[in-house]
Formats: sequence, structure tokens, C-alpha cells
Amino acid sequence: MVTPIKSAFRALTTRFGYGVFDLRKDQSPAVFLGGHLRALFERLDINCVIDVGANVGQYGSLIRRAGYAGRILSIEPLAEAYAALRQRARSDQRWQTMNLALGEKDETRLFNIFAADDLSSFLVPSAHMAHLDNSFVIRCEAVTVRRLASIFADIVSDLSNPRLFLKLDTQGYDLQVVNGATDCLPQILGIQSELAVIPLYEGAADHLEMLAYYRHLGFYPTGIFPVAKDRKTGHVFEFDAVFARRDM
Repeated sequence: MVTPIKSAFRALTTRFGYGVFDLRKDQSPAVFLGGHLRALFERLDINCVIDVGANVGQYGSLIRRAGYAGRILSIEPLAEAYAALRQRARSDQRWQTMNLALGEKDETRLFNIFAADDLSSFLVPSAHMAHLDNSFVIRCEAVTVRRLASIFADIVSDLSNPRLFLKLDTQGYDLQVVNGATDCLPQILGIQSELAVIPLYEGAADHLEMLAYYRHLGFYPTGIFPVAKDRKTGHVFEFDAVFARRDM
């Protein structure tokens, strides 16, 4: 049980960018993601982060806490989540938002909204999704889909020397987003992508396919951070992989 003294101490250390962990417990490496990104952004001199599948802005807040001060463009298709995202980013002049989805082609299509809205996807759940809470579709919403390549010129129009990082969290749809970005990939220096060890969505590429594909594009991993696990066995369903261009 966490005592009031422990809670106060944790809050104090967190405020100054530190954490206290019990190394006897199974701690998630995800607590180190922010620091890893900060070091990578500094190494690559990133000045714009494209946050695809932003939900309500959790990632933007994460990299701001980690010390990134450059431009953020958060892209979220769902109306309700986008409203919360826009509110979150409102006071940050360097945090922009767009209400759409990214994919392989420009179109309008139905998006499956789950009870846990951060699981929402163009894809339908696989049998493995039953291991997660609130992992069922409650309704569908028509959303606008654009290729990243088709909006890229507008994104970087006022950047004299664009140095971009692409973050993907599209619930099984990252491959399609990358396929829609092939024309502008040479200007992207790093990528974060959610990879499935055990696909939670029907038709989603697994981690081996995605790792091989990113390597083919010239991106090699700099860090791996588990995201979702089977509650009973501890096996990892998905992990966030951070990549940088090998030639950088």
C-alpha cells in the first residue's frame, strides 16, 4: 500500500523530473521513453514532431515534460477525442492539431470506436483483444483520411530546415500510414511505431514484418518499450519501437 509520505515524495521527485522505483518489482521500461526521446531529438536536431493517432494529447504532453520545445503537430480523427486534444494544446503556441486520419490514400471511411477509445481503429479486433479491458466496438464514425505525402508541404511550409520525427500510434494501421508517406520519408529522420507481437486487430502486420520493413526503409531501432501485456501470462502484445535513420 502506498502511504501518504510515499505519495508526497513521489510527487515531489516527479516535479523535478526524477522517479523512485522498487527494483524488486516488474517495472515497465516505458517510464524511460520520455528521456530516450529527448536524447534522440537532441541528437537528430528535431524541430517538428508529427504525432499521428494523438487521441487526447498524451504523447504531446509526454515530450513536453521531457523537455522538447519544438513544433508538435498532433493528428486525431475522432471528434470527441479531438475536442479534448485541441483543448489540451490550446495554451501551447507551438502545438498544432488536425482533425483527420492518415492512411494509404485520400478518402472518407468508417472508423471503429471502442469502449476504450484509445483502442479505436480502422481494423476490427482479433480474438486476442479479449484480454484487454473495454476492448469492444460500440459504434462507427466516418472520418477523413489523407496521405501524409499529400499534406506534407503544408506541414513544413514555414520551416527553413525541416527535421522531422514521425510518431505512429494508429492501432494496427501504422503500415498503411507509412505507405502513404513514401514521397516524404527522405525528410523524416526518426520514427516511433507501435508494433504487434500478437496482433490485436485482424489484418494487422506483426512486429517481424514491420521491423523488416522499417529496416528496408533505412530506419534502425534505438529503443523498445512494451505497451500492452497479457494480464495472466505477462507476454507482450505490443511494444513501441523508436527508430532513427542508420545513415544519421
